[in-house]
Amino acid sequence: MNAVPVVGGATSSRPSPAPAPTATGDAPARRYAVDIIRLHERLSYRRLLAELKGAPLSLIEDPDRRLVTVTARDSQFPTRYLKGILGFRLAQYLRLSWISPDSVHRTAAFHEPLLHSRAVERPVESVHTVTLCRRTWRIRGYVGLACSADAESLPLDSPRRTPFPTEAAHGVDLLRRYARPGLGTHQAFEFKRFLRDQSMPRGEQHTCVPWHLMLSMGEALMGLGDAVRIVLGDAKEHVALRHLRLGGFDLHVVEGTSPRLCASDPMAPIYRQSVVARPFVAPVPTDLPWYLDMIRSYLSGTSDLTSPQALVTTLAARKKPGDGVPRPSHEGPCG
Repeated sequence: MNAVPVVGGATSSRPSPAPAPTATGDAPARRYAVDIIRLHERLSYRRLLAELKGAPLSLIEDPDRRLVTVTARDSQFPTRYLKGILGFRLAQYLRLSWISPDSVHRTAAFHEPLLHSRAVERPVESVHTVTLCRRTWRIRGYVGLACSADAESLPLDSPRRTPFPTEAAHGVDLLRRYARPGLGTHQAFEFKRFLRDQSMPRGEQHTCVPWHLMLSMGEALMGLGDAVRIVLGDAKEHVALRHLRLGGFDLHVVEGTSPRLCASDPMAPIYRQSVVARPFVAPVPTDLPWYLDMIRSYLSGTSDLTSPQALVTTLAARKKPGDGVPRPSHEGPCG
């Protein structure tokens, strides 16, 4: 990807797959949303790995499925690539009708906003995991870990700490239960946008993208050690919650919340669904390496786990009796 093109200025050498219809917004906003989706379908990330600054936190090569997955900190991605990655997130949410086309059109956005100035060195950074197709060099999957907005690390029960977006939307305090000396807000990260490209055809690549994301993110968590102790977020039961449980996370899920964002927030539509994401929080599991070994051996073909069902059965069996985890659904953003 040489640069993120100016909206309307990019051309395509071959027809783009028809984007999913956007259910809301006026006609100009819907047309703009379709243009943004098509824009990001044309972007290639062929040189991303070569232009990454420094060694990635994780790199997963899968030549059989022609996939490669990389995890790195915010500052390791050149700005044009980071904007492209945030644009993939925006395009997928437009496809899913989880973001307001009117807001996107009104602000002429072609990517989600950069949360922090890249000119200012920060004590803690967000982390991005991206799965690429080695044939087209398009993004096929994404998951992020967003850092705290606190300028300095504060105790988890501090009244001065900045709530994470999930906490603000659901009106809950997810971190207080884990408050203890030596554990601060810079060691807590929020899961963001566990996504698979909605235009992907069903097949082996489609099935394996979520496992690539889980493995690379998990390897990054192991490498970061005490820098990441607590994870939180919100997700639906049949999608990310099940994958996280299958990855060994002992989730504390808060029931009965009524999440909402103000009407002017571009993300407000995400909480206007019949099935709403539930907030969760969990420590990074001490036995995470075992789960990663199982996923890695499945993807590499070096174990008896010859199908996704066999992998899920093995991962779920690790849980205590009564804690069985059903197989992830194939529906939704990354099921």
